[in-house]
Amino acid sequence: MPLFSEVMKTVDWYEGITKKMVKGQLYSHKTIVDWLSLEKPGLSKSGYHWAINKLLQRGALVRKGYGEYSLPDGEIRCIFSPDYSEEASLLRKTLSEKYPHVAFTVFETVLMNSFLNHLVGQNTIFLQVEKESSIHVFRYFQDEGLSNLLYKPSKKDFNLYWKTGTVVITDMVSEAPLRNDEPHCIMLEKMLVDMCADKLIVSTFSKAELPDVFEQVKRRYAVDNPKMMRYARRRHKEKEIIKYLEGDK
Repeated sequence: MPLFSEVMKTVDWYEGITKKMVKGQLYSHKTIVDWLSLEKPGLSKSGYHWAINKLLQRGALVRKGYGEYSLPDGEIRCIFSPDYSEEASLLRKTLSEKYPHVAFTVFETVLMNSFLNHLVGQNTIFLQVEKESSIHVFRYFQDEGLSNLLYKPSKKDFNLYWKTGTVVITDMVSEAPLRNDEPHCIMLEKMLVDMCADKLIVSTFSKAELPDVFEQVKRRYAVDNPKMMRYARRRHKEKEIIKYLEGDK
């Protein structure tokens, strides 16, 4: 099986799949992966996900909803919908069934790869749970034998005990924007602020990329700026977010 690094050196092999698509028609994530596997058989899932992310970054493909894509149709600002890994999706499903009335959001660092030039290769899953319930969620997954589980670690402990696939449970900050259409999926507005404010998330990528991240977001997605700024104020990052929104690098 080709190494992931070898995939990244291959130029434009994935762009041919757009010729199979019809403008205005939606295509599932599975369909896109199936086409990519015909173009480049034998890659890992991360290799095909990387190719999809590159198509999204180049504007050759747009995400229209959860696991749905289409050709660009002039409507550049579509709705951001996180494309979770199987592990994150299972945690989201398990937690929502075990604690149906608990507010939480699932974030994983590979979601940032849609916007980063230096891709996050080793994933970390963050379960951000309402403060009163986070310890119960931690104990539940601990009793279930979930490995690589951390509860509200300091940055020092996070760096010390982190392993690939670590699941981090933290308290959700009050006034965090939550979505109703896809319960427990992270909103783009929250994700952007957390990329500036959360010390653990910040440690997983280079903050030097944030200006370009915001530029890409402004070109490609609809963003509720008032909602984002309310959360930014809550996290004391209002000035920093305004700087990125105004394009001041």
